[in-house]
Amino acid sequence: MKLKDVKTLITSGTIIIAVGLYLAFSEPKKDTEQTTSPAITEQNIEYKLTTDVAMDKTGNQLIDVKYLNANDGDTFNVEMDGKKERVRLLMIDTPEMNYNKGEPMPYAEEAKERTIELLEQADLVQLLFDKGPETDKYDRLLAYAFVDGVSLHEILLSEGLAAVRYVNKPNDTLEEELLEVQQQAEQEELNIWAHDNYLQRDGFHPEEVTK
Repeated sequence: MKLKDVKTLITSGTIIIAVGLYLAFSEPKKDTEQTTSPAITEQNIEYKLTTDVAMDKTGNQLIDVKYLNANDGDTFNVEMDGKKERVRLLMIDTPEMNYNKGEPMPYAEEAKERTIELLEQADLVQLLFDKGPETDKYDRLLAYAFVDGVSLHEILLSEGLAAVRYVNKPNDTLEEELLEVQQQAEQEELNIWAHDNYLQRDGFHPEEVTK
């Protein structure tokens, strides 16, 4: 073997060893992008009410919270700034669970289970206040909620598990966006919208589903 060939082999071998050592000892590149929970991605839906849109329209910033548990589809408990708080989702309503008052309304359990699923599986739960009062007469936080950057309101409305209700100025900044989502669910007759007159001006009427 010629001296030139020997030098080539030595050089190639050195490079291979160096590459191998780099791959063996270098830290894997971390994924810095926010992940989205399977509870959201499995629906294969492109949600439109983004955090940027919501923050821009309300003029407020998102607040990170820790999810604790849920009372029903539109009310749940979180830890915020080290304090336990109850949250009532702004401008949407889900059928009542009727604790200690009888049977849950139709789709009440489905709405609660979906809310729990979304909040439990989310890596990041955030609240966003509107331009008006931040609490109601029951000292519940009145807020929009986002799970991994996706609007909890939009998910529940798009699946026909909630309806736009209790709209009060000035906490109504995103009313138009929410009504647009609801309209699509109504047209597709999803869940609560599969029954004529189930939701009326004064609330949900279970008898319209069971009759």
